[in-house]
Amino acid sequence: MNTTTTTTARHDTWERLELPGRTARTSLLDRIAMRIALALLLWSSRPRAEADRDAVRRAREREARRAELDRVRAWQRIHPHHYR
Repeated sequence: MNTTTTTTARHDTWERLELPGRTARTSLLDRIAMRIALALLLWSSRPRAEADRDAVRRAREREARRAELDRVRAWQRIHPHHYR
């Protein structure tokens, strides 16, 4: 239940219940959680480093070489008389 607002039976509207000596602000735990969430969001949307791009490119090249080698080996199994 939200303790900062209450309904009035007469008007059926929401009225703000002011608590004396208390300012309306976000709790410390919520502020810390929001700061961490913002930092993670910004970190995850950063541009990739050049080293990461090179690693991805090299991995794709290795996969292409493996696929080509697999095709050659498959061809050799089908047509063994061409390679003796």
